[in-house]
Amino acid sequence: MTINFDFRAITACLGMAILAIFTGLIATTASPVLIALVVGLIGGCALLLAPRIGIWILIILGLTSGFVASIYPTLNKLPWALTLLSMLMLLPAMLKLSDVKKVPVFIWLALVFMVYALLVSLIQWHTLAQLLAGYKRYFQMFGLMFALALLAFKPEDYKGWLKLVLIIALMQLPFALYEYFFLAGLRGGRGVGVAEATDVVAGTLGANLEGGSANAQMAAFLIMAMAFLVARWREGLISRSRAFWLCLVCMLPLGLGETKIVILLLPLVWITLIRDDLKTRFFRFFIQLIGLLAVTSILGTIYLGLNDSDFSATITQMLSYNIGEQGYGTNILNRSTVLEFWWNNQSLSDPVGLLLGHGLGSAYFSPANPVPGHIALQYLGYGIDMTSASSLLWDTGLLGLLLFVSIFSFAWRAAGKLRKAARAAETRADALALQACLGILSLFVFYDSTLVNYLPFEVIAALVLGYLGYLVRQSHLETHLTKIRAREGRAL
Repeated sequence: MTINFDFRAITACLGMAILAIFTGLIATTASPVLIALVVGLIGGCALLLAPRIGIWILIILGLTSGFVASIYPTLNKLPWALTLLSMLMLLPAMLKLSDVKKVPVFIWLALVFMVYALLVSLIQWHTLAQLLAGYKRYFQMFGLMFALALLAFKPEDYKGWLKLVLIIALMQLPFALYEYFFLAGLRGGRGVGVAEATDVVAGTLGANLEGGSANAQMAAFLIMAMAFLVARWREGLISRSRAFWLCLVCMLPLGLGETKIVILLLPLVWITLIRDDLKTRFFRFFIQLIGLLAVTSILGTIYLGLNDSDFSATITQMLSYNIGEQGYGTNILNRSTVLEFWWNNQSLSDPVGLLLGHGLGSAYFSPANPVPGHIALQYLGYGIDMTSASSLLWDTGLLGLLLFVSIFSFAWRAAGKLRKAARAAETRADALALQACLGILSLFVFYDSTLVNYLPFEVIAALVLGYLGYLVRQSHLETHLTKIRAREGRAL
């Protein structure tokens, strides 16, 4: 009598048994973080077989996790599961990298930056916990970006995801109204001297009753959505009335919260979208610019009126904590002095730190974070991680900052080439809108640190870069097929 062993079945059974024991042990710890990681790992591995579903989950939960965590604090570890899902997507994306004939330069640069940051962290080794925490914050949505840019999804999938993002953008209005009329009251109400209470108006991107809500990120997200609507309207893809009403719904939340960055974002995006008119239709450009300034003034008036704020005092205060010497919030430094402080305390005295930085996570500090950066502890209270630029300088040095900025620079260039070469009006419109989005993301490098440590905004950045990567890849494929057909036609 012979006994046949199926080693694959035996291996699978042993693997399931070990997994069951492991998950049981994790469950007994009652640790929300560990349990979330295990659930995310198991679910993420299953979703690797259906990456489309994974992307739907990342978009929906990624762009709403901030609000969910503010309402249900017990779910504040949800981003950990989303991070794990995104990182698991790196595997199929990297396997696909060798098969894709035309990988955009900015996607390669993103990969180089990720490898570079890890190498710097190993060279400037501090602790494993700091490295893992820093890597998680910086690259938690790189898997989503690479998946969108490299995996073989259908055009209908991208159209569905674009519609989903628009729906979430339109959803910001009811959430912003709830936050303004209910949550702002919990922070002291609305009126004279309590304008900071409306800081809590951040839509689904993250309202925080203790301050520091993602209101600027909500504004950026809504203006990006409007950029796509306006670009498609200019190409005749949607009607003027539809574009107007959709943009109006997107614009209304901008006047409810403390989103003063709108004063910069709206002109930046509008000039990007209509810059061609500056050469060919200057009068039309001038009229539209006047209209834009009027809209911006109306939003500013609404904000000042709702919060009973004085215009002169607001402008003076805004300048003092952005380009003046006043610290931002409770920090000693502000958005401009944080770069000057880095140079004065780094400079040529430490050439390795100047060029390579001190490793991922070295400059990060948050009272709720159990793994503060060792450089942040040296300058406690200064806020050296206030912006993405300052964080990158301390963590990855001048080379890291240049690499990071070059991703957006080459992406802008790729979108410009795509717009000129594209035959489809939809592609031309989206390429132009993506340039406007890249302008916003570039500004945020020097505005705050959310591009390197805040999941919802990193989801937005990943969507912009990933979608552009897909469009560039599709354009190259269509050009290649056209050349093949042309050669076959000549042969006949």
